[in-house]
Amino acid sequence: MSVQSSAADSFEAQNQAMPLWLRSIHAALPMTSHFIVHGAIRDRHVVPTATGLPTFRTTVEAIWGVLASSGFDCLLTYSPLDGMVLAHQRDGWRPPESLNNALGLDARDPAPPIDFHGLDAAIGYVQTTHDAKPALLVEYVSQANGLDGDRPSQLNVAMLMALRNAHRTTGVQFKHDARRRALRHPVFWLVDHPNDLPTWMLSGDTIRQVPIGRPELPTRAAVASVLLPEAAAPGVAARFADATEGLSVNAMIDAVAFLHASGGAGDIDGAVRAYRVGVSENPWRNLQLREKLQDGHQHLEARVKGQSRAVQRVLDLLIRSAMGLTSAHQRRPGTGVRGVLYFSGATGVGKTEMAKAIAELVFGKEEALIRFDMSEFSGEGSDLRLIGSPPGYVGHSSGGELTNAVRRRPFSVVLFDEIDKADGRILDKFLQILSDGRLTDGSGDTVYFTDTIIIFTSNQGLLNTDGIDTDTEEGLQEYEDTVRRAVERFFTDQLNRPELLGRIGDNIVTFRPITERVGRELADAFLDTILTRVATATGVTVELTAQARDVLIGAAVADLSKGGRGIGLALESVFVNPLARELFLLPSHGSVAVEGIGKASDGTPTVQVRL
Repeated sequence: MSVQSSAADSFEAQNQAMPLWLRSIHAALPMTSHFIVHGAIRDRHVVPTATGLPTFRTTVEAIWGVLASSGFDCLLTYSPLDGMVLAHQRDGWRPPESLNNALGLDARDPAPPIDFHGLDAAIGYVQTTHDAKPALLVEYVSQANGLDGDRPSQLNVAMLMALRNAHRTTGVQFKHDARRRALRHPVFWLVDHPNDLPTWMLSGDTIRQVPIGRPELPTRAAVASVLLPEAAAPGVAARFADATEGLSVNAMIDAVAFLHASGGAGDIDGAVRAYRVGVSENPWRNLQLREKLQDGHQHLEARVKGQSRAVQRVLDLLIRSAMGLTSAHQRRPGTGVRGVLYFSGATGVGKTEMAKAIAELVFGKEEALIRFDMSEFSGEGSDLRLIGSPPGYVGHSSGGELTNAVRRRPFSVVLFDEIDKADGRILDKFLQILSDGRLTDGSGDTVYFTDTIIIFTSNQGLLNTDGIDTDTEEGLQEYEDTVRRAVERFFTDQLNRPELLGRIGDNIVTFRPITERVGRELADAFLDTILTRVATATGVTVELTAQARDVLIGAAVADLSKGGRGIGLALESVFVNPLARELFLLPSHGSVAVEGIGKASDGTPTVQVRL
C-alpha cells in the first residue's frame, strides 16, 4: 500500500493539523537515527489528507506519510512473525537489486517465524546504503522479551548493530527539496513501553523517544466529525467527543458501530457506556427503576428503622442519579461514579443495612452489594490487594479484589466500611475513582466505576455528641451538624485530603442513635424473622404469646449502646439459643407455642414451650 505523492507533498501545509507525535518525528528526521515509538502504537490516528478532510491511519501508515513527504523511497517493516516486508514505497519507485539481495525481498518465504534472525543485516543495509533512501520499522519487540526479561540473542545483536551504525554513519544522508537539512536513514522501534528496550537504547544524541498518547478532545472531535456527521445526528458528535475521554480511536470506532447495531441513533452516551463496561443493558435507564424509586421511602424504611432523614437524603441522590443529573452544575457530563454517599453513625444504626437496601432497590438484589471491611486494609501495601500487584510481584496473576469485583459486576453498590481505618494510599485510589470514574489495575487495564454507587461508612464525630437530645428536631439538627463538622475535620486536618472531601460534597448522611421506640420496632421485626427462619430450617412452626414477645422485646432493648446489631445479639442469647435446645429434642415437624421466658438457677436463659 502506498501513499499518493500529492498527499505527501502537502505535509508542510498540513503540519499543524498533524498529531503532535508525527510532527515530532518530522522535525527530528535530520538528526535522529533511532525513534523509540511507544504508547498507543496499535491505535488508529487522525491524519489530514490533501483535501483537508481527516482520515484514519495505522501507526505504520502515519509514519510512512511523514517519510514520503520528506523524500524517502520506501518503508521496510520487520517482525519476528512476518520477517522483512516492503510495506510502503513511493509511486514509480523500483527497489534496486542490492536491496532485494541484501534483504531477501525476492525470497518466497519471509524470515523464520518467532525469530529476529537477519535483523542485524537488515539494519546494517538500511543505515549504510547509498543505493536507496529507505527507513526500517521493527515491530513486536516488547513481546519478544521472555518471562524473565531476557531478549533473544539475535535481537540484542541487531540493537548493538543499530547503535554502532548510528555512531559511525553520520555521512549516510540525503537531501530532499522539501527539507532544509539532510536526512538520515532511521530505524523505528515500536514498543509498548520504553523499558521494553535495554537502557542503552533509550537515550543518546541520535535517539529520540516518541510517545503516542490517548486522543485529546480536539482529536476526539475530529474523529467524531468523521464517524457522526452533524447532518445525520445534530449535536451528537460533540457529546460523543466529550463522553469518550480516555478511549482510543479504535474504541471510539467500536462504540459507534455498537450504536448503529443497536439502532439507538441518539443514545451515544449509552453506546460509550456499553463499550466501557462491556454490558449493553443499563439498569439506570430502566423505566422500572423510576417506578421503584417512587415507592423508595417504603422500601428503605421497611429495612432501616428510625432513619427517615437519612432515607430522604439517600433517595434524593438515587433519583438524581437515575435521571442522569449527577454533577448537573457542570457544563459537561461528569465522568465519575453515579453517586457517592458517606454514612456516619454509631454501630448498629443501619448503615450497612441501608447499603444492602440500596443495592436491592436499584439493581434488584442484595448481591449487587460489594463490601470491603477497610480495617483489613490498614497495613502498608494493602492498596495492592484492591487493585492487584504489578507484573513481577507476588499475586499479580490474581488481580485486585476491588477491580476484579467491579469488572464482574459493573452495576453495583460498593461499600467501604470503616473508611477511617484504611491505609492512606488507598484514599488516593478513592480520589481517582470519584474524580475519573475509573481505576487502573496492576496489569494496566482500566476498570470503570461509572455505573456504581460508592458508599463510605465511619463513626467519626460521635464522641462529641454525648448529651445531645435527638428526640427533638432541634437536637437532631445539632447532632447532624456536630457529626458533619467532625467528618470535615477528619478529612482536612487528620487525613490532609480536603480534595476527597470535596468529591463527597454534601452527601454526608448522618444516622441518628437508636431510640427505645425504634429499638422495639427492630426487635419485633427481628422476632418475626427468627420465627420464619425456624420454620424454614426445622419444619416446626413456633408461636409466641403476646406476653412472651413483650418480655423478649424488653430484654432486647435493655441496652441500646450497640444499636440494631446489639438487639439482634440479645435476642440470639435470650431466645434463639434456649429455643434451639428445646426444638433439638422434638420431631422436625408440627408446631409449638412459647408461653414464657425465664432463667435457670445458673442464670442461663430458658423458654417454656407447649406442644
